[in-house]
Amino acid sequence: MIIGFASGDYLPAHRAKDGIPHWGGSGWARIGQYLPHIRQKHTVVEGTLTWKHDHFAITDGTQQIVDVDIVVLQRLMHDNLPDHIRKAQAIGQYVINDLDDWYWGLDPRNDAFWSSHPKRNPHENRDHYRKVIAASDLLIVSTNYLKERVGEWARCPIEVVLNTVDVARFTPLEHTDSTVPTVGWVGATSHRSGDLETIATVLKPLIESGDFKFQHGGHYPHAKSVSEILGVAPELVKVLDAVDATKYPTLMTMDVGIAPLSHSPFNYAKSDIKLLEYSASGIPWVATDCPSYESLHKTWGLGRVAKRPKHWIQHLNALKDPEVRAKEGAALREAVWARNIDAGAHTLLSLLEQFS
Repeated sequence: MIIGFASGDYLPAHRAKDGIPHWGGSGWARIGQYLPHIRQKHTVVEGTLTWKHDHFAITDGTQQIVDVDIVVLQRLMHDNLPDHIRKAQAIGQYVINDLDDWYWGLDPRNDAFWSSHPKRNPHENRDHYRKVIAASDLLIVSTNYLKERVGEWARCPIEVVLNTVDVARFTPLEHTDSTVPTVGWVGATSHRSGDLETIATVLKPLIESGDFKFQHGGHYPHAKSVSEILGVAPELVKVLDAVDATKYPTLMTMDVGIAPLSHSPFNYAKSDIKLLEYSASGIPWVATDCPSYESLHKTWGLGRVAKRPKHWIQHLNALKDPEVRAKEGAALREAVWARNIDAGAHTLLSLLEQFS
């Protein structure tokens, strides 16, 4: 069985400035990191989706066009895809889609709202994406919320594959005895929905008073700075530039990780992967009480969830204690092995092999 993978969150080598293919964060988390595991059992081709008269193929990194038995798509929203999918299915090719964001609940502050807007992008948008998904033989999603919402209009089978992390790739943080810890957030400000803004009034006085330091990992030059969002002087925020998805663990160098989210349908669909990444790094965290975050907190009995500004302040102040940080970080690092990459790879392989 030959399985082809094509993602809108994948930059092929011939289009990359350095001549090396690059996965975006979602593409890596949902597809890229699992490919070595899938290759142990099946032939795998990754690259650009290519149409060959009546079926899909993949143009790989060497520009070879390879026929595949199964094609797994992610974040591909072209207007001609639904018709092509039906033609490919008619000759026996299977088409699977992976979905990990609720595009139909995007906030206008999120850049993806405009890049996938039907009026702004008539040939590649979320309206077409709905039809692409509905035409699939199987839809894989990252959360139960997504399964419920997509199930309202998609009649194909839907399976939840929880996000996992390759724990061994994350180096546990060596906690210091500092009582002025560095609070950190990792992510791109361009693809958020007013998330950091929800706790700006909490963080600003804590940072300006010197009670905490702050670090942003994952900055892009074109994006709004975290210091601007929080309303603090630029010199009060340590900035780490965005890195390739394969090097993402190098950004996990703060004492405390935060995961603020605004309450919105788009964010309710989000998975708990950020908390898994903090946990794999042995970093204690505080998160908004959105569904996946609260669920992980209850399942593990670990981590901290904040419903109101006063809860954020209470949790952050508690984590000023070096012993508390070290204890919680170690417990989270131990717990996250239950969501190690092996579990995700096994689930994904089992679903793919239904079509062999």
